[in-house]
Amino acid sequence: MTDHFDDPRDDRPIVPEYNPLYEAELQYLGSILKNKNRMEDVRLTSQSFSPAWNHGTIFQMLKFAYKKFGKEPDPFNLAIMASHWKEKLFEVGGPSYFLKIHEATITENIESFRHFEQIINTAHAGREMEKARNEIANSGLSAKEIREELDRIEDIAQRTARGNPAANIASLFAEHKKELRRREMIKGEVTGIKSCSDDFNRLSKGHQKQDLIIVAARPSMGKSAWMCNDAFASTEDGTAALMISGEDKSINMLERMISAVGRIELSRMKSGQMRESDWNKYLLALELIGERNIFIDDTVSPKIEAIRAMVAEMVKIYPKMILYVDYLQHLTTNEKFRSNAEKYAHISAELKKIARDFDIPVVALAAMNREVEKKQDKRPSMSDIRDCGNIESDGDVIILLHREDYYDASSRRKGLIDLIVAKGRNAGTGTVSMVFDKPFMKFLNITEEIRKQRREKDLAS
Repeated sequence: MTDHFDDPRDDRPIVPEYNPLYEAELQYLGSILKNKNRMEDVRLTSQSFSPAWNHGTIFQMLKFAYKKFGKEPDPFNLAIMASHWKEKLFEVGGPSYFLKIHEATITENIESFRHFEQIINTAHAGREMEKARNEIANSGLSAKEIREELDRIEDIAQRTARGNPAANIASLFAEHKKELRRREMIKGEVTGIKSCSDDFNRLSKGHQKQDLIIVAARPSMGKSAWMCNDAFASTEDGTAALMISGEDKSINMLERMISAVGRIELSRMKSGQMRESDWNKYLLALELIGERNIFIDDTVSPKIEAIRAMVAEMVKIYPKMILYVDYLQHLTTNEKFRSNAEKYAHISAELKKIARDFDIPVVALAAMNREVEKKQDKRPSMSDIRDCGNIESDGDVIILLHREDYYDASSRRKGLIDLIVAKGRNAGTGTVSMVFDKPFMKFLNITEEIRKQRREKDLAS
């Protein structure tokens, strides 16, 4: 680092007499100043640094300088930095503060670099934990929900503090024992967010946090109706649902939900031929739906980046939420790709990242290609998902919707829809069936009473 010069505007941060965190940040930044290649070993972000000093901003400056002038022998040359950042440089302490960091650095070896990084990470995790505790205290959550949220945040904080994403397997033993005890306490209960299918809930324990759930079907099979039924079911306990409807207008999605909840024939609403009894059901449905935390965005060709931003804002208000996307192949992105397959691979990966980053289930509807129509039994498989490559691998759970009466109106299974759970990364696979009462857009669980009625109908025919 060269070109030492003073400036009357030099306004260095107030330096504490001794602060371990301050010293760790100083040594970390100094290691980068002395050895530009250390930037390749960085695992921190500007947010990792304490807001008490300007080290986060200085870190951003160094990252920019390395990216722009990395091929130079000294990309952090003060003359270059000063000419580019001008007044900004003096806002973070000026050239003399950069020299102080440089001169204070004891060593630049990787072991020390990682040691200081760990100190910074641990402090950052502590700040985030405290911030989250304060937010939860003012959130209005129940005592049980607060405990669950604190456990979740503590887990995230511990992972942040570890810094290194790879952990020795022995360090996971205590965490796994804790998880086993939790499972013993809840046994057959739904551990995730409830779906509209009781049989699916038994199979998978509901929609699990951090899972990407793909629900695929041919057009007019009932994907959007299923999503409306599932969103209503998932919000029963106060969970919030964000529905991204890139295919249809929000008013049409609402109509499907009203039809299902109020048991009103959708065709009567569409044609303006509602009976007096329908109006009573309509008002009751509005009341029931209005009690739920359900939000719909019907932006045409929604961008994955905008969806992520919406989730980031919503999860601050509703920590327990679920995202529905109708449907994956209608999403777009700011990125440019040579083919649809590459584009959808990126979008699929981004949906999975949203699930992981915000600790929520993401349910994405997906279209199927026409090849399934050529099969003798018309029964879909994962390979029938359009542009399926990465979608198939990214999905933690993959559900394929299939109705025999879609292809054969005289089928003995008329009115039934199969949810073929073709993949369950952390759950079982198999087929669960529901009744799809199409005039009402209603998905119903198959009860003993329904089974009895269907048997009697079969015998009569």
